[in-house]
Amino acid sequence: MPHSLDRLADEWAIRDTLVRYWRGIDRRDAALVEGTYHPGAYDDHGFFEGPVEEFVATLAPSVWGFFEKTQHFSGHIAVDFDPARPDRAIAESYAEAHHIRRQDDGSLQDLVYGLRYVDVFLRREGEWRIGRRVCTWDWARTDPCGGIPLTETYFRGPASHEDPVFRHPVRVGLPDDAETLAIKQACSDTLARYARGVDRCDPDLVASTYHADAYDDHGGYQGDAAGFVAWVKPTVMDAFTCTMHKLGNQLIVVEDGRAYAETYAVAHHVLGDAPVPTDMIMGVRYVDELEDRGDGWKIADRRMSFEWERSLEIGSQVEYDGFSRGRRDGGDPVLAGRSRVAVPATIPAAADRAEIYGVLVRYCRGVDRRDPEMIRSTYHADAYDDHGAYQGDLDGFLAFVALEVWSRFRTTMHKLGQALIEIDGDVASAETYAVCHHVVAEAGRDVADSVMGIRYLDRFERRDGEWRIARRELLWEWIRTDRLDPLDAGWTLGRADGADPVFRPDGGSGEGEPVLPPDGGADAASPAGPSPLR
Repeated sequence: MPHSLDRLADEWAIRDTLVRYWRGIDRRDAALVEGTYHPGAYDDHGFFEGPVEEFVATLAPSVWGFFEKTQHFSGHIAVDFDPARPDRAIAESYAEAHHIRRQDDGSLQDLVYGLRYVDVFLRREGEWRIGRRVCTWDWARTDPCGGIPLTETYFRGPASHEDPVFRHPVRVGLPDDAETLAIKQACSDTLARYARGVDRCDPDLVASTYHADAYDDHGGYQGDAAGFVAWVKPTVMDAFTCTMHKLGNQLIVVEDGRAYAETYAVAHHVLGDAPVPTDMIMGVRYVDELEDRGDGWKIADRRMSFEWERSLEIGSQVEYDGFSRGRRDGGDPVLAGRSRVAVPATIPAAADRAEIYGVLVRYCRGVDRRDPEMIRSTYHADAYDDHGAYQGDLDGFLAFVALEVWSRFRTTMHKLGQALIEIDGDVASAETYAVCHHVVAEAGRDVADSVMGIRYLDRFERRDGEWRIARRELLWEWIRTDRLDPLDAGWTLGRADGADPVFRPDGGSGEGEPVLPPDGGADAASPAGPSPLR
């Protein structure tokens, strides 16, 4: 359904609250974490179940005292409203949570979880906060970490209020006005166009996202925008066979004609034609200030924080039969006929983008929860889909998914990153980054994850007032297979059916208020062991 201004403002406020939660966890700010919940809210994190105040009390000894660093990198966020209850919403957030710990021999390991936060949000006194949270866990693995020497010029954000994001203005859980919403969407699009420019090896497109006198601190380079563009081409664009800068959680605050943005990202740098193909992966944050000087919202100041990094062997990157690969020679479809100017900051454009984004997110939920009718609702009936191994109509695609995906894997997780959506009347083009996990189990235990870094290139059409996919093409960027660790059977695991918590967010109560387990309450939760995440 079309997005109203009020709904758009509420969605942004809810997403901003979630991003402030992840900032609080990663910067080790207990008050910031607790402030994203209503007092007395219920939290089920698997290792902990009970009131949020007690959950926050576990963080210092069991998470912040156990891991050197964390990065909670979010994918897409779905927000569902009930028209009969305007002060209540359900949010499902895909995420990949990194937990870096130093081992006895001095090496670093990263305990990584793929999970979804299923939250009941309640609006009280105009402010959206979490009333009930259930974390659903989809997969886990342990990665080696470090091993890439970075000089002292590469900034590592401190886990404290000394981090530069705490110099940004603060707006807590309250919906923004129309002008501010339009500005936030325009800034988000600029940051997505930057990633497109780097990954498609287009220096002019990268340059178009900066003001001419902008300053950039990329660790290996500090200086003006022109110098950065000259540096990034040989250092990144020409040095790798593939890069993929996947953006995640993003908090944008607008004040006094300036926009302040913190954007999490995981950046892949692939040497696919090396004798042993490798991927240098970096978890980073972009800390940006943007301005509109009459030619659109562009970066005026950028500082990067390097959170973690690793290099891993990823196996053969040979092309799959029938699949198309992203191009870096100027011939990629997203560059054909695309504008290099900033996207206008208007409310109608922001509303249309929000509606299209909701369709993209609903597609992922349909695949991962194995709901063919939900998938069908994201396409027009005469749509064409090119998924590489399948090209054809919608009915054939649904049959392909049932046979080749749902019957082969215990679970899947299609985690979206940035979606750059360009609209022309009743037609829109969308480029959406995604990392797709396909979990294989043997004898009841997860053993492997077939992972693909991809982009969805979609043609959307608005018919009878509704945006749906008319044509989809999948382009792959990189592939690998990860070994998985077992999940704790006592935690809430993701389900591929109607029993998944996303369909029962109130624990079956249907009340939408904080609900404690019937056999528990505040005294029922007690974290066990030196770290609840081990």
